[in-house]
Amino acid sequence: MACKIIFSLLEESVSGNIGDDWQYSVEANVYNPFLTGTGVIQVPEHQLTPGKAQPPPRPGQIVTIPAGTCGTKPRVKIIVNAAEVDWLFDDKGSNVIDVPMQCPGRREKPFTQDQQILVRVRESPRFFGGEAVFKAKVRLVATCE
Repeated sequence: MACKIIFSLLEESVSGNIGDDWQYSVEANVYNPFLTGTGVIQVPEHQLTPGKAQPPPRPGQIVTIPAGTCGTKPRVKIIVNAAEVDWLFDDKGSNVIDVPMQCPGRREKPFTQDQQILVRVRESPRFFGGEAVFKAKVRLVATCE
């Protein structure tokens, strides 16, 4: 039986006002113990008002990633690259987190984990001094099929 990680994007938000035109990508790499698969959700440029949480512009996107054998404990590395889009210089930031998962055994219920990833984005050029914190909330679901 094979374990799979179903990866989806639930919500986005930003605090700090360096602009409201955002684009980003969220990548998930599954290790068990070596790399078993990868998936990416790309979010195109869109309006994101500071202080307001909202669903991503294309909600419901899911990526299914192979995760090894059922009953094992894979690790998911999540990488978020975010940019506030400007006319001359985009303001960019990135962050990486590791999420331990549990692949269920045969006939066991799926294992679900929601994670929030924070990305610090500084205004470019730096002498403008502004900073924002972009937040992406993702869901990881491990299933055995």
